[in-house]
Amino acid sequence: RVGLVDELKSLYKVKWIDEADPGKGFEYLYLTPEDYEKLPKGTVEAHEVKVPAGGETRYVLDAIIGEGQKSTKGGIGVENLQGSGLIAGETS
Repeated sequence: RVGLVDELKSLYKVKWIDEADPGKGFEYLYLTPEDYEKLPKGTVEAHEVKVPAGGETRYVLDAIIGEGQKSTKGGIGVENLQGSGLIAGETS
């Protein structure tokens, strides 16, 4: 489970270890340059990576801050509590 700012859920992409078998995990989450540039400053911390095959540019996410986003007004604690509640319900 990945807790994430609601406004970013449709934007981030996943670099899978093996695209044919996502169960093997992922290397990193990233944004395209277009999506990264649309975000207000302070929403994420990311570093630029050039993919050798094809020269694609990606912004690899280092931190998701969510500053200035509607879903984080008042903090992101509610999202974290929702996830905790779901886990507690499944495991009790």
